[in-house]
Amino acid sequence: MQDFEFYRPGNLLELKEYLSLPGARVLAGGTDIIPKMRQGKFTAPILVDTSGVKSLDFIEDQGERIVLGAMTTHQQLAESRLIQETNPALREAAASIGCIQTRCRGTLGGNIANGSPAGDTLPPLLIYDAEVLLQSLEGERSLSLEKMILGPGQTALEPGELIHSISYQPLKGKWGSCFLKVGKRSGMAISVVNAAGAVVLDSSGQIADVRLALGAVGPVVIRCLETEKSLLGKRPDQGIFQQASEMVQHEINPIQDVRSTTSYRAHAGGVIAARVLGIAAERAARRKD
Repeated sequence: MQDFEFYRPGNLLELKEYLSLPGARVLAGGTDIIPKMRQGKFTAPILVDTSGVKSLDFIEDQGERIVLGAMTTHQQLAESRLIQETNPALREAAASIGCIQTRCRGTLGGNIANGSPAGDTLPPLLIYDAEVLLQSLEGERSLSLEKMILGPGQTALEPGELIHSISYQPLKGKWGSCFLKVGKRSGMAISVVNAAGAVVLDSSGQIADVRLALGAVGPVVIRCLETEKSLLGKRPDQGIFQQASEMVQHEINPIQDVRSTTSYRAHAGGVIAARVLGIAAERAARRKD
């Protein structure tokens, strides 16, 4: 492992000051960075540990939006009643990550900053049109999650910037959301494919709004807009979700790697897309206005 300077600031201002140093990088939960450093795949002259900045650790209902601090852990998301009530797909995604030790260390901000197309929290945030608040000594700016992730391991973060928080607007009416993933084994595996879906039903039981996002099937998490359009105004049933499964396979662009083949990812993506939409629709139908 390389030599580096290490700082652990105690407040947000100190964190911004240390991050303004040339070459400084954030160390959040460390569940991705530390293994990469041991393998020689991550280098930085300065690591700034954010664990002492408690103001970045929160889950809040701020009226129109739910706001999540960047240092919120996956375990906190998995245990949060507010997340379960407003975005069950995000709770399910957080609960599916690694083991209890990983979930207690890994953070939401770190999952986003890692920029992995297989990041499990990304599809549930994308279907809620999540916004990411970035801060630095120079000020702050807000980006949609879609614009935040640029490619595998690439984000819109500028030198000296940090992820402060992530926010989303809850759905209204008769709605439901769901997250599922496929891995090479049942636990502690990077997703081969993951998917999140949300469905809103009108008073007659037809689909008034639908969102679908898949991960690990392209260079970034993909929102399946054409599939969404095809479902609007229709009554949810197995037949239309099977059609959606077939459409999804034309919208995604999976690669072949050590974890899966292109053809398997395409097939699995279609299958779990249909399943998350079906479950989301069932949850919507059961919800009382």
